[in-house]
Amino acid sequence: MSISITIAPHLPYLRRFARALTGSQESGDAYVVAVLESFVAEPHSFPVDEDARIVVYRSFLKIWRSVDLNHVAETMRSSIGRKLESITPLPRQAFLLVSVEGFSEEEAAEILDVSYEEFETLLAQASEELARQMATDVMIIEDEPLIAMDIEQMVESLGHRVVGVARTRDE
Repeated sequence: MSISITIAPHLPYLRRFARALTGSQESGDAYVVAVLESFVAEPHSFPVDEDARIVVYRSFLKIWRSVDLNHVAETMRSSIGRKLESITPLPRQAFLLVSVEGFSEEEAAEILDVSYEEFETLLAQASEELARQMATDVMIIEDEPLIAMDIEQMVESLGHRVVGVARTRDE
């Protein structure tokens, strides 16, 4: 089977991943084109005995990482993009591969060329960075002190900051 037939089903998903990672349609599509051009220039570089989906994503990330600019956050347009862009690049890649692209953690580790343990660390880092962004200040209004303390502990364990506890709305 030809390389083009093998990779064609994966291209729409690779484009989605590229756009999410780069923050723009134009930039993401340019990287996908670069991947395709690399396969055309060196068809023997495509290992036919491996999972084509993994090879395509791994090749994309190899090209993406070769550009120094991609090791720092870019400006993205949407608020979701801004949240994703603030995640360190490698944890962001790990997060997108699993949560958006549906790879297993083992497959994503293979794509990123890291051990499973390193991948778990990257995914945990992405989760922590996202959680910090979503943290907010909370005012608890509860007239029962024990319930208020329980709510305060729960809110803080979720990464939020309790700015005050009041017994009534007026207070």
